[in-house]
Amino acid sequence: MTTGEAELPGLTALLYEATARLDAHFAACAVAVGLTASQANAVHELAEPLGMRELGRRMCCEPPNVTFVVDRLEERGLVERRPHPGDRRAKLIALTPTGAELRTRLFAGLAADPPLSGLPDADRRALRVLLHRALTGN
Repeated sequence: MTTGEAELPGLTALLYEATARLDAHFAACAVAVGLTASQANAVHELAEPLGMRELGRRMCCEPPNVTFVVDRLEERGLVERRPHPGDRRAKLIALTPTGAELRTRLFAGLAADPPLSGLPDADRRALRVLLHRALTGN
């Protein structure tokens, strides 16, 4: 076993811990704006109107779960279903003005004291580059 291989279990544990902290931060920010983590995930992804299938793909969610989340958000007036211009059977999900304002508040919370804030900006940029390279092979 090479030195690099011996260090991989430790790296994996650190990545899992970082992910857990990021997830906890996201969930706390969701609660702070009155959403569940799944609802916040949908609001986060709706920078532009999306079809249900695409929203589900981005949320890593099965279609029935996406429908449930969108229904709850629609009941609260945060999203609306619009006709899909290319498929009259499909709908696009879009934030309402109230939903867009809530999305802005969610992002403000996410930016406040994030789990990686202890790293200097240069280190966070370097980490981003390395993770991008690891995930894309570029």
